[in-house]
Amino acid sequence: MQTYEALRQAARLGGLSLNKVSRALGKPESYISSAISRGSVPRCDTMARMADVCGYSLALVPRDAVPPDALVIDPPPREG
Repeated sequence: MQTYEALRQAARLGGLSLNKVSRALGKPESYISSAISRGSVPRCDTMARMADVCGYSLALVPRDAVPPDALVIDPPPREG
């Protein structure tokens, strides 16, 4: 799953719209949707704040210890 797909899922499961998540961050309602349309990827600290608003934590865990209900963000393909 891509970064913003995970955020959409977390927001949906938390009963929030992306506009509400943006407002909770103190940003304009269009903040997240604009970032998505630009193709940008949030920094880890920004993603952690967005996840927190949705009731989630951003965590690094060993692959074999990922809980079944976790929203996993796939790494980008390797270059080269």
